[in-house]
Amino acid sequence: MSLNYRQAFKATAALALACWTSLALAAPTPFTAHYRLDISGWPDATITHQLSHLGNDLQTGDVWESDMRASIKVASGEERGRFQLDGDRVQALDYTSAYSLVGIGDDYHLDRSQLQALPDRQTALFDLSRKAPDARCASTQVSPCQLDYQNHKGKTEMLYYRVVDRSDIETPAGTFPGVTVDTWDPDKQGRHLYFTFHREIPGLLLKMRYVRDDEERSHLTLTDLTLAPSSAAPASTNGG
Repeated sequence: MSLNYRQAFKATAALALACWTSLALAAPTPFTAHYRLDISGWPDATITHQLSHLGNDLQTGDVWESDMRASIKVASGEERGRFQLDGDRVQALDYTSAYSLVGIGDDYHLDRSQLQALPDRQTALFDLSRKAPDARCASTQVSPCQLDYQNHKGKTEMLYYRVVDRSDIETPAGTFPGVTVDTWDPDKQGRHLYFTFHREIPGLLLKMRYVRDDEERSHLTLTDLTLAPSSAAPASTNGG
């Protein structure tokens, strides 16, 4: 798979958390979201992200799964992370990913033992979005927080981040309360990923922007959203 396309897809499914305030966190809500991914030099891609509740019992605990899939005419990618919730604590349990370009690709897997110290990208994305609304690193007068997670090969990745906005976000799927996180590699400070999450629905990405040397290279936009019937809340035009 081309480095540019692969980088853009992996960027939408990245990150772990650090440096948070210890406040009560929002409860998860199962959802299915569809996105349009515009990448410079590539055809537009369609991405589907599904957060599912797999069960809650004495043996497995409260287990959830985050599944993200992307596809265009010549390439496809998929990541799936399974994690356990114990109060405010999130523990990664299993991770799989697969990428293919014109029929040639790779598969990757991280098991529970490999995920004990650091989460995979899907679990980290959920955890970051859940705690971002109350993150303390929300000013340039405060040192940025540090994010540590494992990539698809189990390699430790580190980014810095700041929360830069908490405004309502307009999308083709509706208007939602958002929180935007600016992330960057300290060794590549000209490259920034801006993730905008729903402030009240953990794991739900509203949009994403990848900016390199002040030029936007890719843009992710939420186009459709379905929430679980038991907890569905309609989109609002006033952010509520």
